[in-house]
Amino acid sequence: MAYAVIMSGGLGSRFWPKSRKSLPKQFLKIVEDKTMIECTVDRIKNIIPMDKICVVTNKNYVSIIQSLLDLKSENIFKEPDNKETASCIGLAAVKLLKKDFDAVMVVLPSDHVIIGREEFEKTLKHAIDVARDGDCLVTMGINPTRPESGYGYIEKGERLEDGVYRVKRFVEKPNVDVAKSFLEKGNYLWNSGMFVWRADRLLREIKKYLPDLYRSLMKIYEAIGTFDEERVIEEEYSKIDGISIDFGVMQRTNRAVVLDTSFVWDDIGSFTALERFLNSDESNNIVAGGEVFLTEVQNTTILGDKRLIVAIGVKDMLIVDTKDVVLICPKDRAQEIKEVVKKLSNNDEFERFV
Repeated sequence: MAYAVIMSGGLGSRFWPKSRKSLPKQFLKIVEDKTMIECTVDRIKNIIPMDKICVVTNKNYVSIIQSLLDLKSENIFKEPDNKETASCIGLAAVKLLKKDFDAVMVVLPSDHVIIGREEFEKTLKHAIDVARDGDCLVTMGINPTRPESGYGYIEKGERLEDGVYRVKRFVEKPNVDVAKSFLEKGNYLWNSGMFVWRADRLLREIKKYLPDLYRSLMKIYEAIGTFDEERVIEEEYSKIDGISIDFGVMQRTNRAVVLDTSFVWDDIGSFTALERFLNSDESNNIVAGGEVFLTEVQNTTILGDKRLIVAIGVKDMLIVDTKDVVLICPKDRAQEIKEVVKKLSNNDEFERFV
């Protein structure tokens, strides 16, 4: 049986100050008229029924998820701390394995934008079949449309069947020149961070490459369904050194395969990424929310709230207004927002704004 595992514990700090610890990006309406996590569920529910859709999240977000999604409480897997995606996915794997030894996991981030639902559903069905029958770890690769330095890449290896290739190697975010060369070669795909695999196969790979995490997961597995479950999860999470599933498993295993997909995908990793999905005016300005008055403004993105925003003679800027914070920065420095949030988090005077 196939189950969806939606990862929804991130903080979305590159979308601060719209995204906060109390209400991260996945619970906001960023591009569509529903929250990002609701959109994620909508695009898979024709393939995977609601009673087989699970969400892994921080314990602090359970009530938000319950208010947005019609999920059974046992389908919300609570993490006591954010310990990166290997532990998040590993927790889901042991939870599902406990109820279904043949469980196939469709692992999806909660905050991506995908256009082309029919093609996505077709790809998802194919990925489930490959993972179930091929005893492999399937990832979905996206055909690059530009030399993007903000994404990881996958180099395609041997063709196994139509649209399915062995992964030759994963490449972390390259510089623009390297990204251009990948585009020209034509055998590189963007790493979407969407995976499909059998739960038992994933756990065998975790045992091989992350033995300490595996031991913790097995202790959690034994405790599932007992009165000690929550205590054991808390205890084992305190021992876990966080690592991503990419670094921990996918870049090491020889069982990785990639599906060459054709739907439109974006992880909306920053405010500047919104420019690909929001309408701009004749001066290439993007305005969303609130009231805005512009004079001689060019190539500027303004995300308002309740106050009037007036901008005069600015260019290539990002302006984000919320009820208690105004962010102003050049677009080409938007990636620094994440570091600013870290600094604010470590400052007693400003921590309340994060």
